[in-house]
Order: sequence, then structure tokens, then C-alpha cells
Amino acid sequence: MMAGAPRREERYSGHESFVCRYGWLPKLHNAISSDPLALKDEAQATIILGIGRNMVKSVQFWGEAFGIVEAREAGGAQSGPLGRLLLSNDDGWDRFLEQPDSLWLLHWWISTHADVAVWNLVFGNSAYSRFDRKALIAGLLERSVKIGKKLAVTTLEQHASIFLHSYKREESAADDTSWCPLQDLGLFEEATADDGKTVYLVGRNAPLGLSPRIFLFAVVDFFARRRSATLGLTDLIYGDFSPGVVFRLDEFQVRTLLEGVEHEFPSVLRFVDTADTQQVILEPALVPEWAACLWVAGEELNV
Repeated sequence: MMAGAPRREERYSGHESFVCRYGWLPKLHNAISSDPLALKDEAQATIILGIGRNMVKSVQFWGEAFGIVEAREAGGAQSGPLGRLLLSNDDGWDRFLEQPDSLWLLHWWISTHADVAVWNLVFGNSAYSRFDRKALIAGLLERSVKIGKKLAVTTLEQHASIFLHSYKREESAADDTSWCPLQDLGLFEEATADDGKTVYLVGRNAPLGLSPRIFLFAVVDFFARRRSATLGLTDLIYGDFSPGVVFRLDEFQVRTLLEGVEHEFPSVLRFVDTADTQQVILEPALVPEWAACLWVAGEELNV
């Protein structure tokens, strides 16, 4: 969703028990670029995408969740925000999703735009930086009850499992056909607690491959949704759905990335660090064209 767009109902299903696999997103984008109605006929879609019939809905779910495709008013699908940015045949940054910073961008988008319940739960704030599967399912149950959804425990268990397998590769996975691109981020670690349970640790490693360009995209997106051109450094690090929280960055890492942005994209961001204030100021007029689609109209800003 772009800045100011109404949020859709939070989703707990739709992935059809499949993680997003390597190759799915570029194949999907190529298919709908050639024919917006490519997925309308399920049997034909299996041939075009080279997948099983039971995977077609899953591919569509992930394509929309990652911003690769979006619904067309006239029916069918068209290239979405990240589809245009990353996979465009003309000037896409990374047409085969081979670069680490592309994966960080996909992670940002699904965590902040897709309204998928488990991503909202874990990457909305830092509360779930250490948890086991039981705690994750309990959190999903509590979340669903609050919004009036009555969901079967099996639905919540599957939703949690898909999420964990999206970031943590199973040892039994012998080849990359069942691997999810997000596994390459190294965001999740497994450990064994004193009671023998497997616990998941999120964001313990340095964010390798997170470039100043992707960090700037996230910052512009965060500022746009806050409708402000000036925010405190603490907002950027600890705010709900902030770059610091979604990427699991500490203050030093955020400061380093801000320096990288100031070097690569002069004047777009200014970090004011004084004894009285630590603020990050965005200059909307200088936002690069590839991120400008995220920004809101000037009259809506709280400057």
C-alpha cells in the first residue's frame, strides 16, 4: 500500500502452506507483464509458471505480499511497486533477485505493507526478538481474538510454521526448490533453551547486504506513513514498524547507515546531532524518483 492508503484486513492465511520459493517472484512478474490475465486460468498458470496446480494461489499471495504484483482495476494483475523497481525488463535493479539488498527490500515490504499477521506481530516492534513456536502461536491467537477473528489452532500453527520456514532453512531441505529467499538474510538463529525447547533469536547478526539505498527507501517509507519530514532518531530506531525494528538495527548500525545515505544521496537526509536534540530531517523535494512514489502530498505533512 502507498502512503495514506487504507489498511486491508489482517491476513492469517492465503499462502496455501507453501513458503515463497526461489524463482517464483521473477516468473510471476514476467508472466503478468506479458499477460495481465496469466493467472486467471489455473491450468494455464501451472504451465506458464512451471508449478503444481495447488501452488498457483500461493504464488499469487506471495507476489502481492512482496509488492511484486498488484490487482488491476480492469481485472487480472499488473506489476506492483517492487515489481517495477526490481524486476522491470527495462531498468529493474535486480531482475533475478540475486542481490542481498533486494532481499532486504522484500523483507521490508512484507513487514510493513502486506498486513500479514505474523509479520505484523514479530516486526511491528521488538517484543518478539526471542521466542519459541508455542509463544508465537499464542501471540497470534491473542492478536486474532482482539480483532474478532475466530481461527482454528491448526490455522495459527500453519501460519507460524510458514513464517519460521520463510527465514530459517530446514536441515532436511536438500536443494533450493523449497528454499525461501528471505532465508539468506540470516535474520533468525535457533537455540536450545534450558527446558530443551527450540527458541528463535531474531536480529542477532549484522545486517549483511543492507545497503544505504535500501535503508533510504525504508526511511522515506517510514516518514511518509508518519506524515512527517522530521523525526527523532529514537523513532527511527525503536518506533513501531520503523527501519530499526524491521531490520533489527541498533543505534550504531542506524547511525552508520545514515552516514552511508548522506554520502551516496547528498542532502536527501540530514542527521542533526546536538546536545539538545537528535533528529533526522528528510527533504521531500530531493527524494530519488524510485522512492518518490512512497511520499505523500506536501500539504499533508507535519513539517
